[in-house]
Amino acid sequence: MRNLFTALKQDTHANHAILENTFPFSMYHKDSEFNHEAYLAILNIMRVFHQTTAETVKQAALQIPSLSRIASMLNSEVVLLALNNDTHALSSVTLSAQQRYNDTHAKLEPTTRIKNKDEPVLNAQAIAQLTPCSNSTTSQAIAAIYVWLGSSMGANIIVRRLEAMTLDIPTEYYQAMAGCAKAWVSFKQEVETLLPELGLDNESFVKNAVQDANAWFEFLISLGKRTAPNDTPYHEANV
Repeated sequence: MRNLFTALKQDTHANHAILENTFPFSMYHKDSEFNHEAYLAILNIMRVFHQTTAETVKQAALQIPSLSRIASMLNSEVVLLALNNDTHALSSVTLSAQQRYNDTHAKLEPTTRIKNKDEPVLNAQAIAQLTPCSNSTTSQAIAAIYVWLGSSMGANIIVRRLEAMTLDIPTEYYQAMAGCAKAWVSFKQEVETLLPELGLDNESFVKNAVQDANAWFEFLISLGKRTAPNDTPYHEANV
């Protein structure tokens, strides 16, 4: 049997790369310019992702109580509060920038605008249609936590890069995710203990977990593809 985490790393690499090159996440490439609207889009997408995965993990832990040992590592309440705070702060900045642009330029095309923070990336029905399905409650929950905590590993780097700018960019979300990153080693250790307890230390579970992790990556990619770039030329610095 392959090691679960080796299989996850190797077999989700392709989707991980696709995600990094999908708008708005592609903004984080070193040669990309910082764009307030793209950053706000990232925060809105991640809010959908975290809300959806947190609920999936919560329901799984209700069915399989032993999963609560890893479910708590998400620190979901803190992460979601940080996302709300950042989107509120950033919306104020971007809407102000849009107004300044409108005041000094010719009339914009109707499709050129910045979303209000309360305007959802997708409606509930669309999110439900995109949300991954799984044959295994346990593998779907573990895969969700894997993608959640895995995405936290670069949070410290992003915080440092954003704070190095003089743009007063809100980074509470990435600071919260940096805190989640501290649970990575404990998560892997706990999963390796849990699987034998649940009778899931087998190749079939590894296959299901990889499939579910890729499904979560594809969920993020789909959310990104539904967030079209805006025409507003408001960007200030290199990330």
